[in-house]
Amino acid sequence: MSEDADLSAWTDLRGTAGGPAPFGMEDLRVPLLYLPFPPHDPHPALDRAQSALDVWLAAYGLCQSAASQRSLRRTRVPLITALTYPYAAPHTLDLLTRWATWTFIIDDEFDDGPDGEDPQRCADALRTLLPVLDGARPGRGPSERAFADTLEDLTRDRSPGWCRMFRDDIRAYLWSYYQGLLDRLTKRTPTLAAYRRRRADSVAAYTWLDLTEIAAGIDLPDTVRHLSSFRDLRTAAAEYVGLHNDLWSLGRDRAAGGFHNAVLLLQQQEQSTCQEAVDQVNTLLSECVHRMTTAETDLALQLRAAGATQHTRADARTCADGYRTFVRGCFDYHHQVARYTRPDPDLSDGTPTHQLFTPGTRLIDQA
Repeated sequence: MSEDADLSAWTDLRGTAGGPAPFGMEDLRVPLLYLPFPPHDPHPALDRAQSALDVWLAAYGLCQSAASQRSLRRTRVPLITALTYPYAAPHTLDLLTRWATWTFIIDDEFDDGPDGEDPQRCADALRTLLPVLDGARPGRGPSERAFADTLEDLTRDRSPGWCRMFRDDIRAYLWSYYQGLLDRLTKRTPTLAAYRRRRADSVAAYTWLDLTEIAAGIDLPDTVRHLSSFRDLRTAAAEYVGLHNDLWSLGRDRAAGGFHNAVLLLQQQEQSTCQEAVDQVNTLLSECVHRMTTAETDLALQLRAAGATQHTRADARTCADGYRTFVRGCFDYHHQVARYTRPDPDLSDGTPTHQLFTPGTRLIDQA
């Protein structure tokens, strides 16, 4: 059946026709999106994950301020992990929720506070985290300790290949904040292709895809990770998540100024209306879905050509299915939370939401 004819593969960006529109798109025609990945219920251990998260945050002294707690309530992090990893063991879901919460906290700090506006402060904040990826002991701050302990728990008993991939993806994710900041300060506008690559990094999509293997209880060999089809599958899934998030972040990004949103970038580069740019992003999302399905087919062919065992082929199929579930879970999450459907009435005045980092005094090349 063709894409146009398969009506079941199309879904409203708002979840339902009467659902909330993304903040910033209230006056626009909300598009139907092509997404032939079926919806699913969240993990039944959602409430348990929330309780475990509360205990973890309290143990490290994180997110204790009123602003921080308000942000977490608006974000409902356990919901997105319950939707993206719905078949993980309950204790595994608890761990994955910790990582997801960490990425949202980091995003708030760099998006809404001075750590994302001043290069020296941004570099100093990164300097507290990046050495941990190379085995350095964390500092005494609760943010470094929480990051290091979560990283240790995620990498325990994982293969060297998976650990290298995960650490590299975290490194690219963290550096994307510094890269984006310097682009803004120098008014350097990326090409659409370059923007899509960085956006996939900056939403931490690759790290979340890595965790699909933990959720499924698999650990793919390096011979699979380096197949061109597997890399294409990951890229398409990560770019989908970044572009889809841009639609839901449009109001917030427009208020912040700049071009770090695909809709705003297209408006600037092609002199299009906001509606035309939204429709163009929708087309790009459909292309990502087609790239995923093509890569899945190619992956099966390449695995057979490589003489992969039945076990490896089954694990690769499980991983690809997990990527589909992840993309669909991200899609269904956005229209259910206040973070993306309603503006924050108490948006930060420049004070870090979670206050993870302190001002730095050293330049980046002194690290």
